[in-house]
Order: sequence, then structure tokens, then C-alpha cells
Amino acid sequence: MSEILNNLVSAARDAAAADNPSKALRAVLTDSLNHQEDMADAIAALAGDEVCLFEDDTCSVWTCRYDSDVVLAPHEHAMAVHVAVYRGTEVEVLYKREPGVMRNGGNKAVHAGDVISLGKDAIHAITSDGVGQSHAIHIYEGPLTAIERSLFDWKTGEAIAFTMENFHAMRRAKADMAEFQ
Repeated sequence: MSEILNNLVSAARDAAAADNPSKALRAVLTDSLNHQEDMADAIAALAGDEVCLFEDDTCSVWTCRYDSDVVLAPHEHAMAVHVAVYRGTEVEVLYKREPGVMRNGGNKAVHAGDVISLGKDAIHAITSDGVGQSHAIHIYEGPLTAIERSLFDWKTGEAIAFTMENFHAMRRAKADMAEFQ
């Protein structure tokens, strides 16, 4: 892992142990934007689109690259997440579950240079906008891979076990989605 990503992980670990981890983690991500191009290049150099850089009981730090032609399945995190985008535009497609239906609650474009936080109850799908991938860091306030969480059926909102296999199998072509028409 590159030095810049190692430094971010170290700062995130310290922030996650702070009295107000949400505020401290957002500050780490905001500060990281001072090195936006270096961060984007470090994320681009990794072999995978979604790479866990660190995880313990206090936080999980992931690099995330998303393509603009697909939308990854609606899911929850069951914990707060903070996102900094370094290149491109990441789109959070927000959903509300209602009996027997999943309703779009709007799309939030997170542009390069922005930081956003989603609460522990948020349900969202993810894509990017524009040409090329978006490059971001997602910091979760807990051990993301150690908890049970759900994906949600695009139409009915029915909960489905979160596995990476299900997550990728449920992705959709953006061109086929009413949310982007």
C-alpha cells in the first residue's frame, strides 16, 4: 500500500478512537482533500475496484472505484459511513423501504473535492457520473465485514443476505433505470 494511503489509515484509526468519531473521521477526509490528486492516483493504482485497507472494531477503511454505466445494488451499512471523492463524481442513489416497494428518495452527486456522510439507517445504491470511474475513500464507523447486513430487492425492498456475490449479481445497467431517465 502506498505511503499516502498508509497515512490516511493511521489518521482514520486515531480519529475512530476520538470522543466524537464522526466529526474526527470527517476531518480526516476533509484534510485528505489537500492531496486530492495524489489520493486519486493511489486509489487508481490498486488492483481492485473495492479494496479494504484496514478494519477493526472501530472503523473500516475502503477504497472505492465505480463505473458510470452500472449501478450497484441497494444496501445498508448498519453504521455511519463517511465518503471523500478524489476523482470523478460518485452518485449515492438513496432509497426508502415501504411495505412491498422500494422508493427512490433522490440521488446525491458527490463531486471530486466533496465529503459526505450517510447515517447508519441509510439505504443506497452506488454509481458514478460522467466519463471514467469515480475514486473515493469510504470510512465506516465499525467492522463492516464482521456484521450482518442486507441488500434490498430493487422493486419490493425485500431484504436479501449481503454477500459480495449477491451484491455484484444484483447490479443493473444505468441505462435501464428510471432513476436516471
